[in-house]
Amino acid sequence: MVDFKKSTLELIQMGEGLTVEFKRTIDSPFKIAKTLASFANTSGGIVLVGIADNRSTVGITSELRELQKLERACGQLVEKELLVRCKTISLGLKNILRIEIEESAEKPHYAINEKGERIIYIRMKDKSVPINRLLLPGEGDAATDRLLNTRPVKNLIQYLKQNDAISDKEFSKLINVSEKRATRLMNDLLEAGVVMKRGSGRSALYSLKLVK
Repeated sequence: MVDFKKSTLELIQMGEGLTVEFKRTIDSPFKIAKTLASFANTSGGIVLVGIADNRSTVGITSELRELQKLERACGQLVEKELLVRCKTISLGLKNILRIEIEESAEKPHYAINEKGERIIYIRMKDKSVPINRLLLPGEGDAATDRLLNTRPVKNLIQYLKQNDAISDKEFSKLINVSEKRATRLMNDLLEAGVVMKRGSGRSALYSLKLVK
């Protein structure tokens, strides 16, 4: 979950990740639409425009041009309205834009690309990743729906959005249960199509599965 109370300087020191992205400038409405949608579809997030990947402050040259591209992205290139806040922050002699996006209760949001294609993006680590669609509570059978709404599974999904994979042992520590119980739960998730498995035995690793 994104912490909107953190100061801009704290966010810069933290660096990019699941809920923070830096941009020197808004290159195009299409690219910022992708980022906005991915944050809304995941845990919410903050975009700092005028900050380079190396965390240096480059500032923005025209606030108006940046806001025009942002407005087009929000108004025309993301399907279903997003809750977005934008403010100008002064860092020394330079200004940057701080854009805050709430996690949406109306998932999934589609971003429209340059070809007019509707694509769902989610946030994984510090990237906006396209997927076929989101597996949401209420879409599967009753058993899958119950699984997706349990705290251990919510914690697992949050973990796998920030990490590539997890083992049974790591999962047991994450949710504070025995490894045997964690393995049983992971097998339930495998059968439900929520995760996919690589390897076997104690060396097996699990990742989020993209739903077709």
